[in-house]
Amino acid sequence: MASIVFGAFAVVALTVGVVLFLVLRRKPHTRAGAYVSAACLFLAAGLLAMGSLSFASLEASALRTFTPEERAAAVPCDAAILGAEETSNKLNGRYIWTLRLRVTPQAGEPYEIERTARLTSSMGERLERGNVVLACLVTPADHTRIEISALA
Repeated sequence: MASIVFGAFAVVALTVGVVLFLVLRRKPHTRAGAYVSAACLFLAAGLLAMGSLSFASLEASALRTFTPEERAAAVPCDAAILGAEETSNKLNGRYIWTLRLRVTPQAGEPYEIERTARLTSSMGERLERGNVVLACLVTPADHTRIEISALA
């Protein structure tokens, strides 16, 4: 969601910068202002675009909850926490943690994936020690899509 907001503001800043530049550069007494204001708006648009990409990457690798239809079709599994590392990013008062998981579906071979999750400090420290196994759900079509209700 945050990536969409940042992306929308980046597009607005880029559009305003182009229009402002094209309007102001036509008159000799506003030409310098056109270059300065356009440069500032293009810089802001670039920063917003980078923020959009950063949030999009966090959102793509995050643990998500399933819709009721996905939950009904999901297969139970176990997720063993192999390691947890706290990042310096914080979202809504909780730190973003990178989790290395070994997922063992009921039918199939175990596999390892890496995901991010927003955790409280106490939960993150407990998971950081490892040797924790949590119940999870995995979609049969895509084994990389998992839901761990204890971390939601």
